[in-house]
Amino acid sequence: MVAAAPVTSVGAIRLSETEDKFVTLLDEFSRGYNPPIECRIAGGWVRDKILNLPSHDLDVALSTTSGYAFAEAFVAFLHARDVTTGSVGRVAANPEQSKHLETGTTRVLGLECDFVGLRSETYTDSRIPDQVNLGTPLEDAERRDLTVNSLFFNVHSREVEDWTRHGLADLEKRIARTPLPPRQTFLDDPLRVLRCVRFASRFGLAIEPDVSAAIRELDIKAALKTKVSKERVGIETTKMLEKQPLRAMELIDELGLHSSIFIVPDQDVQPPHDRGEALKATQILAAVLGREGRWKASETLWLAAAACPFRGAVATEKKKESPAAAVVVSEGLKLSNELKLGVQNLLEAAKLLDPKTEGRARIGTMLQLPAVKPWESSVVWAVVDRILPTWTGSWGSEQEAILAEWVAFYDKIVALGLPESIKQPPLVNGKEVQKMLDLPPGQLIQVILKAINWWQLDHPEKTKEDAAAWVAEQWAGEARAKWEADIPPLIPKAKKKGAAKQQKRP
Repeated sequence: MVAAAPVTSVGAIRLSETEDKFVTLLDEFSRGYNPPIECRIAGGWVRDKILNLPSHDLDVALSTTSGYAFAEAFVAFLHARDVTTGSVGRVAANPEQSKHLETGTTRVLGLECDFVGLRSETYTDSRIPDQVNLGTPLEDAERRDLTVNSLFFNVHSREVEDWTRHGLADLEKRIARTPLPPRQTFLDDPLRVLRCVRFASRFGLAIEPDVSAAIRELDIKAALKTKVSKERVGIETTKMLEKQPLRAMELIDELGLHSSIFIVPDQDVQPPHDRGEALKATQILAAVLGREGRWKASETLWLAAAACPFRGAVATEKKKESPAAAVVVSEGLKLSNELKLGVQNLLEAAKLLDPKTEGRARIGTMLQLPAVKPWESSVVWAVVDRILPTWTGSWGSEQEAILAEWVAFYDKIVALGLPESIKQPPLVNGKEVQKMLDLPPGQLIQVILKAINWWQLDHPEKTKEDAAAWVAEQWAGEARAKWEADIPPLIPKAKKKGAAKQQKRP
């Protein structure tokens, strides 16, 4: 049974000058409110301030009133004192809920502020609570995902309040613990499983054994797959990969969560490679980035590592076949089309790039392939792809040799000046080719433009006039027949289903 009075700590938080002014004004206003109201800053801001981390988003929990009404009145109070604020936004409560639960949002002294009443929640079969009521500080603390996120800063006493009686100690000892029994916490809202992994990875928290055991239970994993929207899963996953991707993937692997997060929804598509390869790829990517300082991490690279067990598999998306890894990103995580294509291209680029390629034009045209752009990330992923079959968990001479070959290839690309050259359009454009050779628009022009691109990659010192002279010379010689032979054949358009050809009457 959680105690009814909090553990308190004075001086655990050092306020900035701006925060001190905000707290002073909020204390003054709330004491004069009718009736007076208790204000507490809740959750992540408290945790971050104790850890001496910057935080500019404040959730102000109110004891007895609507967050929106309070925020409007507080902003009016501040304007009378010439304090700059933003306008007040309203986040409405559900129709069946009390207006006391409306959230007010605004900006005060450069701080993003949400004002909302303390809450208690009741769940049945959904992660969305059936009932949300004004609650006590204890009830509000108990509905949080982890004890380290359940702390309050009392605006009036300037004390940190720990109503679960574990939050302060868990933050000091770096422990991830749920305020209520973990099974109940996760069944009420399975999204808390992902939040537990995210905060544990971000802050280096050891997940408490009972919490780990609950996460591993099959019905908890099933609830995560079926009760939580894919959009929410995607948001939490990208936040994990943003801060400490390697530790996050270690926890996902350790807790057996990969098959609950990285999925192709509503299709029986299983990864052809062991799901453990996601962790291996993440370990390799982290090791490669740590060894080659010029290469930069990206969200797309970490997602490719997470989805790489699906490489080679095919799924259906919008009635068309697509690489399953891309569908994991677009449908399983509901992330952007840019990220989906980025992951799809990385996995494809690993098959297209060859570090043994010689010749400026040959290397340049390889880097210009749509799936290889951006080429820097594709090179990084190609290294991961080549090392993956050899990976046993530690870096050795075999992995060093693979990395060295690709670093040499990268250096060659840079030394040849290709990063800029591959961005350049043909020195002679399509309309100019048409005019020079008296040709109509069509596929032949595209063939000639490709030839110009290859030529100028091999002759970076040449000018537009040089290119025009070369085209004219080639057209007058043997190249014309080759270019005409290279025109791709026309593919007849498929007839619409059920459409019969109408014959003209005689």
